[in-house]
Amino acid sequence: MTPSIAPIRDDLNNSIPWEGDCINRPWSYQITAVIPVIDTVEELKICIELLQLQTIQPFIIVVDTGSTEDNYKEIEKLRSEDVEVHSIRLNGVLHPSDLPAIAMDLGFSLCRSEYLFATHSDCFLKRINLLEDMLDRCSNKSPVVGYEITKRMHKDWEGMISHTCSMYHMKTMDKIGFGWSLRRLANTFNIEDYRPHPTRPNWPDTELLGNYILRNNSIKPEIIGKEENFMRTLDENIDHFRSHTSGKLYSHEYYNISYQWYLDARKQALERIEDWKKKWQEKNFNNQEV
Repeated sequence: MTPSIAPIRDDLNNSIPWEGDCINRPWSYQITAVIPVIDTVEELKICIELLQLQTIQPFIIVVDTGSTEDNYKEIEKLRSEDVEVHSIRLNGVLHPSDLPAIAMDLGFSLCRSEYLFATHSDCFLKRINLLEDMLDRCSNKSPVVGYEITKRMHKDWEGMISHTCSMYHMKTMDKIGFGWSLRRLANTFNIEDYRPHPTRPNWPDTELLGNYILRNNSIKPEIIGKEENFMRTLDENIDHFRSHTSGKLYSHEYYNISYQWYLDARKQALERIEDWKKKWQEKNFNNQEV
């Protein structure tokens, strides 16, 4: 089902048209999953389906960051009862990390659930109960749970959370003013021009502002996984053919490598999807018997 865009028009019997007409409202979900995307449509479809088959099913927000018109039309078709599609069509940014950072700031603003899960279209979940497990950790151990950022040239990177696969308790994030903006980061450190520069490798970066805010508030993320640069992460939780999207934009040589990872990840993910669908069918059948 594709819901109407809120507010609902021309329905005189609806006293709360701003709440829309979804059976399950966005705020009725425990978790909102936010996925920045650009052009990788087929990967996004698989990423979404794996999320929809989790034991705790999230509301999903897709933020397009400048796909071609044809690709964006395909992404827009994914909109449904549990999927919102938004688009930021920018004329230009100072830094390539501005794109996902702006998308994540928008995703945080749009979140209407208690928890937010951040991920990418090139990251396929491997456990059917991964979100459930991360939610439990986020509820009981740390308000931020997820994967550590990969090794950086700046000395304080260790222990910083990435947005590969991370869960946030939104009430806590709101209280501490968590954010992603590279502009805010640069102004905090009195940097006039934050465009990429060889004397500041990996700084600024997408996740840095939020991590400094966490540290300033004595919040230590629980790290559940680590990754390496320019490598495929294949562990019990995720299959991340990392930098696949940016490779498609900026490096055809790297994209050719990551595309082979994607083909294998796709094959395995489709097999998991069929297996998880069977598990849901069995669960529904057993519930009907009871």
